[in-house]
Amino acid sequence: MNISQKNSEALKNPWVLGLLLFLFTFLSANAVFIYLAFTSPPNLVVEDFYERGEVYEQTQKRIEKEKAMGWTGLIMTPTRTRVNQVQTYEILLQGKNSVGLNLDSVTLHAYRPSDARADFSAEMQKQQVGLYSSDISFNLPGIWDLIVEAKVGEQEFLTTKRITILP
Repeated sequence: MNISQKNSEALKNPWVLGLLLFLFTFLSANAVFIYLAFTSPPNLVVEDFYERGEVYEQTQKRIEKEKAMGWTGLIMTPTRTRVNQVQTYEILLQGKNSVGLNLDSVTLHAYRPSDARADFSAEMQKQQVGLYSSDISFNLPGIWDLIVEAKVGEQEFLTTKRITILP
């Protein structure tokens, strides 16, 4: 057997062919992933990131003020939620000494962390003092963040809950 740089027998060896095929596949897959990364960026990137950061900071300050008011809120959701199924979502809002609150407006905002285009809001109706409800249907399965915004005069209160919608 002649071992030299001019030996053409190496390309007939299945181990060498397998190694070359693996290398070609690896480089091709990386080229496809790089192409996809540049042509379709994820929709979680927002254009106004700085403004949203400032709004977040203002919201955190507002939450600190809310704690001083002594308000509490409990979002009550159905135990099994499914896509396109209308169900009742309720919130119990209480002030100091567990007294029900009579509010001007209560709005439920539903945010989908993976797709902002599916976000929506719904006004909640007063059932009794401190208890508000709304019939809601989710059009996509997955994780949703519920944020209830309650207002009376100039005072605002926010409470949140993360839920999972089944297919």
